[in-house]
Amino acid sequence: MIVCDAQDELAVSGVWDEREFRLHGPAPAAIVPRLTGPMPFTPATPEHELPIHLFVRLDGGCVYVGVVQPGGCEWTEDELVQCELWIEPPLSSEVLERVRPRSEPPVLPGLDWLQYVNADRVKALELFVTGWYPATEAPRPASEVSVPVPRALAEFYRLACERPAILGCQNRILPQPERSAGSDGEHTFIGVENQGGFHWSVLWSPDSAESDPAVWLTVDRRSQPRAERESLSGFLLQFSLHEAAMSAPYWATIDRMPRSLVTELRSMLRPVPLKPFLSPVSPMNFLVAPGLVAHIHDRGNDEVSVWISAVHRSALTPLGELDLPWRSFAG
Repeated sequence: MIVCDAQDELAVSGVWDEREFRLHGPAPAAIVPRLTGPMPFTPATPEHELPIHLFVRLDGGCVYVGVVQPGGCEWTEDELVQCELWIEPPLSSEVLERVRPRSEPPVLPGLDWLQYVNADRVKALELFVTGWYPATEAPRPASEVSVPVPRALAEFYRLACERPAILGCQNRILPQPERSAGSDGEHTFIGVENQGGFHWSVLWSPDSAESDPAVWLTVDRRSQPRAERESLSGFLLQFSLHEAAMSAPYWATIDRMPRSLVTELRSMLRPVPLKPFLSPVSPMNFLVAPGLVAHIHDRGNDEVSVWISAVHRSALTPLGELDLPWRSFAG
């Protein structure tokens, strides 16, 4: 039996949404096999088949949520770190409001940066990054970059000194660019996809007349490079929007929906006036609101998929009024 408080905090055990309960450790290692099943090479015992019941403390008593099924768990040799448990059947909206009361919304990152996207993308990047990411380190001189880089990338590295998270959690901007000669000249590789499937580079030198060069995407470093549709300053803003979305704690997703329904999202979100990001491999466009980033992927056949992320649940909540085929919704 699991008993928790009615609350809505990221790092505290509680009901996450109508389908999921998040259990945070530490908890004794003896609990791990109860949640994950028997360890490898050990026999199952009758207790592994027993149901796990979930209760939430409320109004001087407890609300019975139901039986939960363990999902993904993380543990060490000594203790449980965290575990996702699935609630079946899903909770009604009325019960969810009781067992997961909404926390007070913070001041959300604003959209001041959006007005500079067409005029000064380096400034737009700085305003977005400093609004979205809190500074985690005391200001210090920028790390010396081993090769010359264009202004936009130099500014990005400067911002990363206080906010190293902007280098990426899904894909990565390299802390140190790498030079590599090719048939069309010497490329400076600046970023890599999370599984090494493709790399980004610029073809640039300090004596070049081009201050904002094209960004080239190369699959496996063997195929012919293909250009991103935005030059470096726009690419770095797109990269930052995508990584902010991938690292945000609250998500709403749609696997497939008719492209015509994007109009519904545009009624509440503002488009970022840039050409599609990752256009050579998986084109996507961005929509934003305070504290929220959405990316829309072209799936072909006049369909799109949608990934929306937010720094706080309250930024997603208004979207719940839209009649869209949500796969998940944490608002």
